Amino acid sequence: MKNFRNINKFNHFLGFGDSKHPLIDIRTYSNACANNFDSIKFGFYKIGIKKNFKGFIEYGKTIYDSEKGIMYFIEPGQVLSWSSSEPWDGAHIFIDPDIFKSYPSFARIIKKCSFFSYETNEALFLTGEEEKIVNFLIKEAQNELNNKKDEFSINNLLSYITTLLNIIERFYTRQFNTRRTIYNKLTKDFIHLLKTYYDETIYSERQPSVYFFAEKLNVTPKYLSDIIKNNTSKTALYLIHEHVLEEAKILLTTSDKTVSEISYILGFEYPSYFSRLFKNKNKISPSKYRKTAKINNLIINNS
Repeated sequence: MKNFRNINKFNHFLGFGDSKHPLIDIRTYSNACANNFDSIKFGFYKIGIKKNFKGFIEYGKTIYDSEKGIMYFIEPGQVLSWSSSEPWDGAHIFIDPDIFKSYPSFARIIKKCSFFSYETNEALFLTGEEEKIVNFLIKEAQNELNNKKDEFSINNLLSYITTLLNIIERFYTRQFNTRRTIYNKLTKDFIHLLKTYYDETIYSERQPSVYFFAEKLNVTPKYLSDIIKNNTSKTALYLIHEHVLEEAKILLTTSDKTVSEISYILGFEYPSYFSRLFKNKNKISPSKYRKTAKINNLIINNS
């Protein structure tokens, strides 16, 4: 595996010259040479677009035939492989995280873009109109980088990239909505795993987590969370907590186990955290909920 922490070293590996800025590089190209690269590990962010690409991109565990043109996003530490049999068109933006030291507000913008962490799951397939918008913003950012004349240039460049990232979030929402059948199945599988989680006694040793279900469904936690939120208007973590607390209510009303014992059964390491979560969600402590439920049952049975 080749590991590239430095943008310029990667550019030289690709046969490009030095970037105009040591921490940001933007390139557009046509008829790029056919090539084959295995397991490139990045130490920087990459926003990539490939068009007329005949071959494959192995992005994590997923292989894309990207003949129609796709966008994909890499964050530091991720691995990418690709192979092409013919020349292709495209563009990229490389962003070294060291730039965040001088522009902390841009760091917050980048880090809230969850699609950088999709990794194995979801490239962005642009419509014709979306592609025009993306190409325009990349070109304007590139012009600002290559022709910087004053102290405003980097700020303007980052503004173009920020607008691009905001637009990409909109395009992903459009893609989620148009491919709803696929995402409905993922949501359904998640709900099934959640509802059957406590049927497997081995799982009671730990509290269910978004990471656990993402691993079972072979997707990343960020990707799973975004799909669940898009389909249900609730986060995956919210649904997990909702289910766990319903299980807690059953145990509180049907067993004589202590609150601490119930918290351990449900996979909580600390009973205090379980009690706090229960109270935050139900506005009542587990012990008071148990007492209230018993009183209500007596009233019903005696009525």
